[in-house]
Amino acid sequence: MTNLPGLPAAEPPVRLYFSGYEQTAPSHTCGPGIWPHYLLHYVLSGSGTFTSEKHSWQLTAGDAFLIIPGVVSAYAADSHDPWEYCWIGFDGRDAADILAACGLTASAPVFHSAPARFALVPCVPVPSVPFSSASLERADSFSRDPAGQCLLSINETLYSQPGNTYLHLSLLYRFFSILCPDLGNAEKNSSTYLQQALDYLQHNYAYDIKIQDVARYVGIDRTYLYKLFNRELGISPQQYLIKLRLSMAKRLLSSTDLRITEISNSCGFADSASFCHHFQARFSITPTQFRKEPGREPVP
Repeated sequence: MTNLPGLPAAEPPVRLYFSGYEQTAPSHTCGPGIWPHYLLHYVLSGSGTFTSEKHSWQLTAGDAFLIIPGVVSAYAADSHDPWEYCWIGFDGRDAADILAACGLTASAPVFHSAPARFALVPCVPVPSVPFSSASLERADSFSRDPAGQCLLSINETLYSQPGNTYLHLSLLYRFFSILCPDLGNAEKNSSTYLQQALDYLQHNYAYDIKIQDVARYVGIDRTYLYKLFNRELGISPQQYLIKLRLSMAKRLLSSTDLRITEISNSCGFADSASFCHHFQARFSITPTQFRKEPGREPVP
């Protein structure tokens, strides 16, 4: 995508900078200091201490700690059982929201895992990536830890396939999905269901969709969806869909020279006759008459 002159490039949802792996020496320390991006460490074995904003946490295998950009942080390996960890450096406009969904925030920058939880969501290594023998041995030793596997895979692919950005990001998102596997099953309230339904209609009104499709997407019964729309908006889902399509049609009539048939097709109507029928029923004027109205202002 080309940016307009003088405008900064749009920030991506997530941007992965680097990753790494280390078996630290006893009492190995890093910091205190600040970092310009998020830095997440995932402990594979051993133990150590993480300090952020004068609060400290003792961490062991399966735990993670997050360094927040600009926040003074430090971490140190245990003197008897030094930790082994993977890390990733990243940022992006959605990074904070993703981390918050995983329970990682400035006030709670550590994650404590449960091995049984991870066992339900394996992360399959990428078969086309030429893993080194050393990393394969490490990956095998953590076969019951898919989160660690994902980070090891990220570390391998960043260096073996440096230009494959989509592969790197897919593994990163997979790692986050392992940290918060119950996110998709979180309890939802009626406003969440309604917003999901409205978003679906907004992005799919141009297609031949049925209200059952909306209910299936949101994950609720069609009858409940109907009651929800009537309670919150005062109209049925079908009425809302027709209203949305007609609103979009008015915009096209006002701002383009598209033919009536083209507008009908672009707004999800079965045919131009159906479009004209609904348009006249709602606005008491035909689409052609609306377009010819003198001094007509574009629909805001």
